[in-house]
Amino acid sequence: MLRNEEFKSIILKLILLQLMFAIIGFLIVNVFIDSINEKIIERDMGLVGNIIKHYPEVEDEIISYITKEVTENDKLIGKEVLKSYGYHEKLDKIFQPILKNTNMEISMALLIFFFIIPLGYIIRAEYKKIYTKVQDVYNVAEKVVEGDFKVYLPEEGEGDFNILNHQFNQMTNRLKNSLEILKDEKIFLKNIISDISHQLKTPLSSLIVFNDLLIEDDNMPLEVRKNFLEKERSQLDRMEWLTINLLKVARIEAGAIEFKKEKVLLTDIVNIALSALSHRLENQIVEIEGNKNAGFYGDKEWTGEALINIIKNAIEHGKGQINIFLEETSLFSTIAVRDNGDGIDYKHLPHIFERFYKVSNEVKEDSIGIGLNLAKLIVQSQNGTISVKSEKNKGTEFTMTFLKGVV
Repeated sequence: MLRNEEFKSIILKLILLQLMFAIIGFLIVNVFIDSINEKIIERDMGLVGNIIKHYPEVEDEIISYITKEVTENDKLIGKEVLKSYGYHEKLDKIFQPILKNTNMEISMALLIFFFIIPLGYIIRAEYKKIYTKVQDVYNVAEKVVEGDFKVYLPEEGEGDFNILNHQFNQMTNRLKNSLEILKDEKIFLKNIISDISHQLKTPLSSLIVFNDLLIEDDNMPLEVRKNFLEKERSQLDRMEWLTINLLKVARIEAGAIEFKKEKVLLTDIVNIALSALSHRLENQIVEIEGNKNAGFYGDKEWTGEALINIIKNAIEHGKGQINIFLEETSLFSTIAVRDNGDGIDYKHLPHIFERFYKVSNEVKEDSIGIGLNLAKLIVQSQNGTISVKSEKNKGTEFTMTFLKGVV
């Protein structure tokens, strides 16, 4: 409670008000006591004067009763005498001559009344401050509900309201991020559906044409029929590869894949890629150079998938020669794949990893343009980097770099 500014403020003001009330009350009571004391002295003076006037011989004796302590015996005698005249301990104060016209009760009632007024004002002012802060939270919450995430509640200082404001600001930021993620996912889903539709349109159209030709022409020579069937199979293979890789891209971008973190040798990754592409490497010369004991901590299977797409690109755009370089330093490990193709023009390099990006007149017809994008996503998801450098008529080199962390 003491850390709340509102609580400390009202307590401080109440203490000051109580202190003022105590001081004023003390002064008022002191004034009344002084007044009563004066009346007692005046009555004693009148009493002594009257007695001495009639009995001057008892002056010494009577003065001692006024200026000194009275004995219990004298008190009892005086009590019995005065009681017969109706003057006793239970005499109402309104019949006490000394207390008449003092108005002490009225003065104290007025003091309490005027104390209640500032007390009520203080309580009202403090509660108004609290309700103002509650209203601020309400107004900001209403704006957030309406989609305005630029609002901000002050959170300087201590106290529960500052903690509430801080938590509210955090909630607003998280809600904003969640909505942005949902928006990005919606855009991603829209784009991926558009990409799939666009990429499947061409092979599906070809399959429809081939199928219609096979159905309509009953007299088609066997060789021609086989040729159409091979083309159909080629288009089906392309559609299958496209669908599988698009699904992999979608899973990675959606964060649905948890990459492993284990010790991996670079040669194991190379073997995975070469084994998967063995049917396409029959007419290729593949040379592996560098540190064959190099490794890093990552996901062997998915990294192998990335390397498959890079080597596949080298096969499609090279001229039969592929060089793979393995390197390890104290900080990172790298796999570089170099081909001896025509190279890529400099203006295309910034876009080479974009999905479905193709360099016109420089790629083969069966190239789809998704493999390098998938490779980039796999490498970056493991906190690695992928880069490319190329020279016209000298070939292209892709490099995957992984930091050498530990599990």
